[in-house]
Amino acid sequence: MLKKRIIFTLLYNDGFFVQSRNFNLQKVGDFKWIIKNYNFRNISFFIDELIILDISRDKRDINKFIYSVENIIDSCFVPVAVGGGIDSLEKAKILLSKIADKVILNTINFSKPNVIKEISEVYGEQSVLVSVDLKQQQQDYYIYMNNGRELALISPKDFFGQMSKLPFGEIILNSIDKDGTGNGLDIEIVNLIPDSFYKPIIISGGCGNSEHINNGLKNSRISAVATANLLNFVGDGLKLARNDLLKKNNFFPEWDLKKFSDLENVFSIKN
Repeated sequence: MLKKRIIFTLLYNDGFFVQSRNFNLQKVGDFKWIIKNYNFRNISFFIDELIILDISRDKRDINKFIYSVENIIDSCFVPVAVGGGIDSLEKAKILLSKIADKVILNTINFSKPNVIKEISEVYGEQSVLVSVDLKQQQQDYYIYMNNGRELALISPKDFFGQMSKLPFGEIILNSIDKDGTGNGLDIEIVNLIPDSFYKPIIISGGCGNSEHINNGLKNSRISAVATANLLNFVGDGLKLARNDLLKKNNFFPEWDLKKFSDLENVFSIKN
């Protein structure tokens, strides 16, 4: 059985980290606020991966973004995936060499699918994630791009058909309707993906507590649940959520804090 994962997501907008609700942004604080309220050396034991997305609405400053991320992940030992405006192998190289283990591509999937191939050829499929933003209207789902501001002229069926032929590691399904509501995940969006689609699925949008995460992880097709709810999981929120999920027999790694601390002390002495 494949292990399930909890992924924590940070949303970055022009120097500040934000809360998003239906893709409308509320400023929370800069990287100093994140460091103060989220000790990543500690919460690394309670998440399996960290995603940091640059969703800046205006022109992106990649160096400013890298500086903020570097400060946050200084003591973070879980894999880090970053995304936002990655439209070339060159940009991916910069991010993968400085701050990331993986890159996330979204809007570029529609206009330059070859970028996915180019990055995968150099770094491997496992280093590339594809993210898609979905919104329900009436009984149908539609794909949006450019931070949810532009309707993509492709159906989910055709999109997933095209994506299944490209070399990437995982796909992130994000519900615009549920985004930031804390009312629970839209599990139905998983059914948009054909059974023949074999890549692991990450679902995002709507997590407000551990039960919401548990509902996602119970689905056999979902490999991981991502939450970007900064305020609901502040302090010990992620620790409490993971401990609760372990009690419900979710199958994901348990980190031995004592062994890690002992190893850290050994390396500190050697240095």
